Amino acid sequence: MLKYRILFGLIFGALFVGLIALDWYAAGGWPVAYWSTPPGMVVAVASLAVIPLALWEMRGLLARENVAISMRITVAAALLCMLWPWIEQVGDTIQQKLEWERVLVQQVGPPSPEAMDKLHRIESSPWLVVGNWFKSVKPHYLVPTILALSLTAAFVKHSRDRRVDGAMANAGGTLLAIVYLGVLPGFFLPICMTHSAWMMLAICAVVKSADIGAFATGKLIGKHKLIPWLSPGKTVEGFFGGLVMSGLVGAGVAWWMKSVPATAEDAERWGRLTVTMVIVGGGVSGVILGAVGQFGDLLESLLKRDAGVKDSGVVPGFGGVLDLLDSPLLAAPVAYWLLKLVLR
Repeated sequence: MLKYRILFGLIFGALFVGLIALDWYAAGGWPVAYWSTPPGMVVAVASLAVIPLALWEMRGLLARENVAISMRITVAAALLCMLWPWIEQVGDTIQQKLEWERVLVQQVGPPSPEAMDKLHRIESSPWLVVGNWFKSVKPHYLVPTILALSLTAAFVKHSRDRRVDGAMANAGGTLLAIVYLGVLPGFFLPICMTHSAWMMLAICAVVKSADIGAFATGKLIGKHKLIPWLSPGKTVEGFFGGLVMSGLVGAGVAWWMKSVPATAEDAERWGRLTVTMVIVGGGVSGVILGAVGQFGDLLESLLKRDAGVKDSGVVPGFGGVLDLLDSPLLAAPVAYWLLKLVLR
């Protein structure tokens, strides 16, 4: 089991790094460069394949508790909840860039051909059409609207069988799946948009380092069970070992991102902070994300124990897609707000 965990961990890690690098490369020069895509686009496309697989596993777990959810409703709603905030941010960003370029053209006197070409490329970008449309529909309430419509659709689908028993459970299971696998991962794409996909990689590395630290420490010196009725293999020593590991990785990652910023905007943000502030802040953020990530792992264990299964799927060494996503999912909103508070 351990050798499979290491082997497939390396494979998944390499694929994930490749995905992040491809996203960063494709976003180079956006929205001015031809054929460039908004930051997070490649990650969003990959999510269109991963999220339905995770929802399929979630459906299986709920079915063991006689809770039936519709894949069509949950997949459509989860993907919309995940993508909508990012698309809104894409629209806002290109609108701001367009306004800024127009101001520059007006202030510098006779505009150069290069400046006019840059302005023309932004004005002709299809993403500007998206931005104008989103600005017109005022999308701030669209995610709550999706959740409300999904809840209604779940009730309607259940009533088609002319049954009343299980209506609340099925509707609750539908919302659980949508929030867990739509709303939570939806925090990662705005992070990619604001800080590049490398920040998403850094967050996942910090969270997963807590899993590795907890596993290694628990195997070496773990004696006191953390929550034996929920996850017998986890120990108190492993939990704190994971926090130490995630704190160290967080400090190292923060120092690295200040030293080698991925974008000009990130260079400006990190430049406001001293090295000491970066290392301390990264360490503290790493501990917080490590704790939240381990809590996310326990939360998924709760779902599996309730369903009476050991693994959510059949990924060798890990269990399933849900087992791979559990800790980053819960850490995503925490990381988003930490970045908002620290780097703004």
